[in-house]
Amino acid sequence: MKTKLAGIFTAFICLAMVTGAFAATPNNGMPITTTKTIKLESNPSTGYHWVAKYNKSQVKLVKQSFKAYNSKLLGSPGINTFVFKGVPGSKIVLKYVRTGNAKTLKTVTYTL
Repeated sequence: MKTKLAGIFTAFICLAMVTGAFAATPNNGMPITTTKTIKLESNPSTGYHWVAKYNKSQVKLVKQSFKAYNSKLLGSPGINTFVFKGVPGSKIVLKYVRTGNAKTLKTVTYTL
């Protein structure tokens, strides 16, 4: 009897592994397969900044940073860097806006 149960248990485990029932997927089941780095000029000291719009079930913002062209000059413009990971073919829309103003100055669209 123990041998039969061990055989059934082993068969169940093998079947589960083949069907992927125990396969681990990162980020709550979202398969991450593509990384995209986007660099855009901005000047956040004047209130202008980039706002990213994307499907959060398909894309994840991994990192966002700003590096001024001249770190010794207060208010210097520079480069915003965004790093996204997500499903290939997903769209990312970045809008350049000013804090407190609903008007979009620039819009750029990227595809992973």
